[in-house]
Amino acid sequence: MKTTTEQREQLEALIRRAEQEALRRPDLYRAKVGLLALLGYLVIFGVLFTLLALSVGIGWAALASTTFAILLLKKKLIFVILGMIYVLLRALWIRFEAPNGYRLTAKQYPELFGRLKSLSHQLRAPRIHQVILTAESNAAIVQTPRLGVFGFPKNTLILGLELLLSLSPAQAEAVIAHELGHLSAAHGRFGGWIYRVRLGWQRIVDGLARQQNIGAVLMRRFFDWYAPTFAAYSFALARSNEFTADAVAAQLTSRSDAAQALVNSHVVSGLINERFWTPFFQRADLCEQPAAPFGPLLDFLGQAPFETDELRTKVADALAVETGHYDTHPALNDRLQALQTEAPLPKMPAHSAAQAWLGEQLAGVLADFDRLWLDNHGEKWRERFQYCQDGRRQLAELAQLPTEQLSAEQQWHLAVLTEEFAPDTDPLPLFQRYRAAHADANADFVIGRLLLKRGDPAGVGAIQAAMDAKPELTIDGCRWLEYFHRRQGDLAAAEQWLRRAEQQIDINQAADIERQNLSRKDTLSKPQADNETLAALHGAAAAVAGVKRLWLAEKPMQHYPDAKTYVLVFAKKAFANEQKLTQQLLAQLSLPHSLFVLSKSGPHAAIAKRAIKAGSEIYRR
Repeated sequence: MKTTTEQREQLEALIRRAEQEALRRPDLYRAKVGLLALLGYLVIFGVLFTLLALSVGIGWAALASTTFAILLLKKKLIFVILGMIYVLLRALWIRFEAPNGYRLTAKQYPELFGRLKSLSHQLRAPRIHQVILTAESNAAIVQTPRLGVFGFPKNTLILGLELLLSLSPAQAEAVIAHELGHLSAAHGRFGGWIYRVRLGWQRIVDGLARQQNIGAVLMRRFFDWYAPTFAAYSFALARSNEFTADAVAAQLTSRSDAAQALVNSHVVSGLINERFWTPFFQRADLCEQPAAPFGPLLDFLGQAPFETDELRTKVADALAVETGHYDTHPALNDRLQALQTEAPLPKMPAHSAAQAWLGEQLAGVLADFDRLWLDNHGEKWRERFQYCQDGRRQLAELAQLPTEQLSAEQQWHLAVLTEEFAPDTDPLPLFQRYRAAHADANADFVIGRLLLKRGDPAGVGAIQAAMDAKPELTIDGCRWLEYFHRRQGDLAAAEQWLRRAEQQIDINQAADIERQNLSRKDTLSKPQADNETLAALHGAAAAVAGVKRLWLAEKPMQHYPDAKTYVLVFAKKAFANEQKLTQQLLAQLSLPHSLFVLSKSGPHAAIAKRAIKAGSEIYRR
């Protein structure tokens, strides 16, 4: 089995090879992508056709030969084949739920649906079956297959209310035209098909992962290889499709509107988050009564809240971002260059798309969103307020105590509470003072994190010390070290820590498999169980009337040996149901260890016998 690093490097190499091939021999590349896209369908329908052909052929042979028919009934071969067909169809009949949300209808909002109909007609795009309004600053078209892998999609256009409030009607049309461009038959038919296939196969993989039947397991083995391979090889075409969709948006509106929509989407949404949403959520720290956000958001945007210098800085930052290696959406600068236009300065529209398309009903929509927001978040708001009240109270109490009188636990809580509830106080000296007196990997990690955020290389050693002492901190520690070195421009060091994180992911996966599986080949030994564990096992056995005896063995762990894994074997009274007893024992136990519970005479009697021989008897009624 390939490691996480090997899988990543293989996919990266495939992406690079595909991008080079797309530049050198674009026709050959497109042909290969098309054939690879068809491969998934060929496998599915090929297996299904083969099984159907076998069943028809066997049926014909049975009609032609009585002897063969008798043999079929005796061996039950036809039932086996029909069963395989059923299993395969069941695996492929994946149900996908269409997106739910605040639904808009043509009767209520004729202006919006009129523009949508006009854009779809010009692009010869498939029908949009429903339009949903969400709170996010985003737009997307989601295709939900109604017949599983057999297609027949339901198309849902998702529009973000915040997006419509921050764009003019023409700019919002450019955004919608971009999304429709992915589905258009008039522009880039092949690229649009590949775009849809990429999304479709990924949804099928997600759907198969939720199914537990044997057919789904078999199909997953193929799609676990096929879906990422197809996604990687078609990556260059998917990125190109984004440029095509931008061109569609510019053609149906204008280059200036398309460019303004792109800049607003990249810059204004971040500013709204900084200047409106962050202060809004911070109110929960001080005010117990939940506030509704969407009415105030409209007022905030109507005040033209952003300074010109601030906008110039944000645009410059956005233009400096390079296209990510794994991002099919090109960076803003690349998209504007493709449109052959400069980056306009973001500006709030005098009359937004939300006002134009929702009209007089906008106030009602905002009120509905406010009500839904309070229903979904009101209780969390109050919980946050109470949490902050308790935290500030504890911080005040600890701050009043002399430092020399604080216990280790109090010193730690003082540092943690200071970082969270005293933003004007530097928490680093408090963590350092605690660490000077107490060896604690968690303190090393926090000190390292705070130093790295400040660009101080001394944080590297602290994070490494934390990972060495506490392996479960390794992945988070590696992520921080990768972030720090990338920010410093040391890509080689960043790659090193990325690899270390991937190695730890592999170790964690191997450890999970090790603890989740028990076989006859596993080594078992006498248990090194503490008194608390033994007492819990005694109590569980005493509470389950059908249990006569208990034996305990230990499965030594290659990964994380301090985390114990035990095998518990029970002997039952006559006529007691072993499955029910197993469930009752598990219900009685809540241990910080992995535990396999087996009946001495059950279906795993061979393993139980080995556990009894290797382990110790710990209970007899």
